[in-house]
This record gives sequence, C-alpha cells and structure tokens, in this order.
Amino acid sequence: MSELNQDSSDQEDNKKAFIISLNSDTLPEPSMAFRGLAFLLDYILVLLLATLIILQIILPLNPSFSLEALNHWLEAYLTWTESNSETAAPIPNDSVQSILLLITESFTIIFILYFLLCDTLFKGSSIGKKIFNLKTITLTPRDSIPIFHASIRAISKTIILFYFFPILFLVAVLTKRFHKSKQWGHDLISQTKVIDEYKLNQMLLKKVEGTL
Repeated sequence: MSELNQDSSDQEDNKKAFIISLNSDTLPEPSMAFRGLAFLLDYILVLLLATLIILQIILPLNPSFSLEALNHWLEAYLTWTESNSETAAPIPNDSVQSILLLITESFTIIFILYFLLCDTLFKGSSIGKKIFNLKTITLTPRDSIPIFHASIRAISKTIILFYFFPILFLVAVLTKRFHKSKQWGHDLISQTKVIDEYKLNQMLLKKVEGTL
C-alpha cells in the first residue's frame, strides 16, 4: 500500500515538473516579413476563390442584373483611364451600381467567413499561416478562440481591407507601435495574438530540458 502511495506521489511530482507557465509577453511573435507573406498568400487565395464563386454562382443566380451593362461601363472606364483625359470618369448607371454593390458585399462576406473559419474550425491556422508555421491563439483563459472574438477579428480584418483602408490600417499600425501590448489593432480588440509555432516549440523544448 505504501509503495502504491509512493508511486502516485512520484507521478504527481513528474506532472508538476512539466507544468510550463508562459504569459502573453513571452510568447514568440513572428517576423513582420513572415506574417505579411502569410497574409498575402491568404489574401490571394481567397481573392481567387471569391472571384470564382461570384462569377460562377452568385451572379448567375441573379439573372436580372445586366452583365452587358457592367462590361460596357468597365470598357468605358478603362478607356477613360488610358486616355489620361481631364473629363469626368464615366458614371455607372443604377444597374451597374447594383452589380458592383452585390460584388462588394459578396467579397466582404466570403473574406469574413474565411477568417472566421480559420480562427475557429481550423484553430487559428489559415493556409498562409500553416506554410509559415504561424498560429492565432486566444489570450483568454480558454483552449480555443471564442466564436465572438473570432467574429470580431474576422470582421475588423475585412473592414480594414475593403473599407477605410488607409485610416484603419494606420490605426492598427499605431496600436502595434505604441500600445503596451504591441498588438495589431484587430488582435487587440479580439484578445488574440499571432505566434511563431516553431519558436514556441523551441522554447518549450528548452524549458522541458531544463526540468529534467
């Protein structure tokens, strides 16, 4: 009986020996180059996917829209840009404006869904992040990013991309530069952080080796 108690005590000691505490300040962040390349890759892939979905599914489901009118306006607009004319740019009619609005809304929804699924279903790993060994984690006391925080992150990233880009991107840069957390704006408001998984594994390995 005493041997059994001794074994249990040894197991508990071993478990305690491998408890590793890390706070958000010590988590390794990726380089700006890797994070930028990962995002650029995601952006290109989703842009291509969204374009395919819009052209093959969304627009054909709305036969009332005149694609011929859209093509006519695009040709006129391209001609205007190439001519360096001082005249006003061709104004799209109501039909063209409706198509452009549908396309913009479709791109917005597809990007939000992609970012949301990456942070929830794929546990913070997008295609670009997987390639560069990056991962988005939550700074809340949970194992995975809460759906509410993931939604905030997805929506804010998409808004930065498609709406008010210079202003909101500048705000995100300023929070990264001057806020005490050194987080990007969309990471800050969603209580998340992007980490370098390779560096994190190296840190954990060193800490484990130090406990042996």
